[in-house]
Amino acid sequence: NKARIAVGRNCLIGANAGIGISLGDRCTVEAGLYVTAGSRVSLLDESGTLVRVLRARELSGDSDLLFRRNSQTGAIECLSNRSAIALNAALHANS
Repeated sequence: NKARIAVGRNCLIGANAGIGISLGDRCTVEAGLYVTAGSRVSLLDESGTLVRVLRARELSGDSDLLFRRNSQTGAIECLSNRSAIALNAALHANS
């Protein structure tokens, strides 16, 4: 396979996590979560409602995503990570 894995700006890949897809800008992968191209991902809307289930490769290169594992079902979930911008500014205000 000649696919290249790229990581965009301001991404966070948690401890013991890994990726098999490219990440756009401002993406977060939860600690301990490994997202491969073939991983089934539940895409959630802003309210947390399931939109559809897809393969992670369909999200490859997209920006502003948060990948997490549902602690009750074990499913990989993906939702918008747009709120992280404001949070990061507040966390680093005292740096």
